[in-house]
Amino acid sequence: MSTPLNSDETASTGPDETRLRLRAFLDAQLSVLLVVCLLVAAVGGGIVYTTHLDPGTETQTRTVSSWTVESGYSHSAEVTEPSPVFSIGDELTNRSTYFATVAPELDVAAEVTYAIDPARGVDADDAAENVDVAVDSTLVVRNVGEEGTLYWQQRESIDSTTAENVAPGETVSAPFTLNSTAIDERVSAIEEQLGASPGQTETFVVTDVELTGTLNGENVTYTRSVQFGISHEGATYTVSDPGVQSDGDEQQVTETVERTYGPLRGIGGPALLVVGLLGVAGIGYGRYEGVLDVSEAERAYLSYRDDRSEFDEWITQVRLPSEVHDRPEAHAEGLRDLVDFAIDNDTGVVEDPNTGAFHAVSGEFVYTYRPPLAPGWGADDGEGVAGSTLDGNDDPGDGEPAETDAGLFSGSLLGGDSDGGSGSDGDNDAPDATDDPNENP
Repeated sequence: MSTPLNSDETASTGPDETRLRLRAFLDAQLSVLLVVCLLVAAVGGGIVYTTHLDPGTETQTRTVSSWTVESGYSHSAEVTEPSPVFSIGDELTNRSTYFATVAPELDVAAEVTYAIDPARGVDADDAAENVDVAVDSTLVVRNVGEEGTLYWQQRESIDSTTAENVAPGETVSAPFTLNSTAIDERVSAIEEQLGASPGQTETFVVTDVELTGTLNGENVTYTRSVQFGISHEGATYTVSDPGVQSDGDEQQVTETVERTYGPLRGIGGPALLVVGLLGVAGIGYGRYEGVLDVSEAERAYLSYRDDRSEFDEWITQVRLPSEVHDRPEAHAEGLRDLVDFAIDNDTGVVEDPNTGAFHAVSGEFVYTYRPPLAPGWGADDGEGVAGSTLDGNDDPGDGEPAETDAGLFSGSLLGGDSDGGSGSDGDNDAPDATDDPNENP
């Protein structure tokens, strides 16, 4: 008589359930996986084609040259009257405040220059042709109220300078002189004649700059106005210098060029194509060789294992006395059915640790479910259980179920009697003719 295996031995030497479940999943989702692999391959192929074979074209605008015009003022006042701190002839330069008593005249110069970034292959001297610069300065004296209301205004042209064929980097200077004392006297005379000064009097110079010519082969006309303020405050006068004002423009060309892509697309496309094709080839090979096929016995085993895990709290491992097996035995189609029956009849489900069979005792009967053999335990994959049907019944060739547990496992698993060798009635012994031909020695 062979020795029965307990549940721990079965778990340690049984099939790789994780691998079996993976195979069952792949078998069930084979069509979906094939479609996914084909889509991945198609996307990868499309990316490869558009990236490496036919990238197409795109329109790009690029800057071929640029030019900049700078406008500003320089100013200084010469000391014409003696003082304890200044000598006659001293020059006070680029200050914000000057002394009207010792240096009443302010010499101002509006300065204009331009620079050019020539197009490729063109010298800077050849990039600019016939460039003329005109600088016109006008003195404005006005009285302005709140919200910009203009009460009166007087304008006077004080300089007009034009320079021809100005080269890049050359400075055009348009000088003029402002006498702060004379301006203050003019403002006082106007206000005296008007008899009132409702707003605030402002004095400033407006300089209009115009540059015309050919820059990098294009005719250019540039205009700008800058403003230089002067305010007489008794013994001093203050200037408001705007600083250097810079403006420019870019000359651009529009071109049609071949589209380019980054390294992610360049590498990702071929990778997707290869992965998709390998997936299709792997699925085809697995289907052709039957590697992914799952037999009915394996499906039955996985279904049993699912039920066993789901109803674990309802099942207790107990070795039933031999007298229990003297009762008539009813066979359940599945573990779920047996547990449902036990719950409905307020009884428990016990698992025989020797045979692995599940029993529920109710009334005059013992209700039994014999699980299928684990694949790889000598069971015929086509039959699912060696020597028995999947539901645990005896050989279907018999007219009625035999009163024996010999149909549960092969002899190596049974170890003899249905109660695990506890010594049941002789009527329960299985005849030798029904022993499983696959039982272990």
